[in-house]
Amino acid sequence: MSTHEKYEKVYARNYGVFTQQEQTQLKNARVAIVGAGGVGGITLISLARMGLGHLTIIDGDKFEDSNINRQMLAFLSNKGVSKAQVAEQTVQDINPLMSVTHHQLRVTEDNAQTLLTNHDVIIDATDNLVSRVIIHRAAAELGIPSIWIAVTPPFRGGVMCFNKDTMPYELALQHPSYQQALTPEMRAKIEALKDGRARTAITHGALPDWAEGFINKQAPWAVICPVANMIGLLASFEAMKFIIKREHLAPTLAPRLIKVDLSTPEMVKVQTPSEGSWNNEHL
Repeated sequence: MSTHEKYEKVYARNYGVFTQQEQTQLKNARVAIVGAGGVGGITLISLARMGLGHLTIIDGDKFEDSNINRQMLAFLSNKGVSKAQVAEQTVQDINPLMSVTHHQLRVTEDNAQTLLTNHDVIIDATDNLVSRVIIHRAAAELGIPSIWIAVTPPFRGGVMCFNKDTMPYELALQHPSYQQALTPEMRAKIEALKDGRARTAITHGALPDWAEGFINKQAPWAVICPVANMIGLLASFEAMKFIIKREHLAPTLAPRLIKVDLSTPEMVKVQTPSEGSWNNEHL
């Protein structure tokens, strides 16, 4: 059986949802994903199962015990192994035609454009707020659509998309860094936004002791499996929308936000901010 025949057999059940042309668009598409952890891991698995042709995976971390509670690529057997390396092996075991480039490093101002150029979509699945600014600035400068995600205790999160026609990422999320250099002082201001999110999380049911511990750098960000994976699946769906460009199936462009709160009856809904942008500390 040829590789093409195997691909057609693997993705036979996509037809009826995707047209032949749309499946070919997926097969020819290139996506870069920064972060192969909780959100990024399920996002890249979902893209591979839809038949994506090329994936660039960027993650400088290795798996550890604390990843196992939520990350689809984390197992006791790969503790200490590069997340990017495991991600590459996994998606190539799913998708017979997928090409993969993985980088075991972090995105910086110096390497962002080199790493992210020549892609159709860039997915920001990192949990570092300064890295996110760098990623979305690079995407805007390269003219490549980008997807932002957030996962917030106890059961909340969001997905939002950016392209050349949307407001910039830093304006959509009210960052103090818009058009400012990322000095050490500015980086500290950006990182402090996550402390604000921890305080807001208490009002939604997160434990006060955890929030205090996070703010005092004594506890990690709290994430459970269903929330991280729901957000990742939504991000993969938004990436698919950018790729197949189907009429009446447009990406959720900023400032519109796919807002998730699994503790409410209406668990997933699309919202537009009443004041034109979102306060990052409240998401």
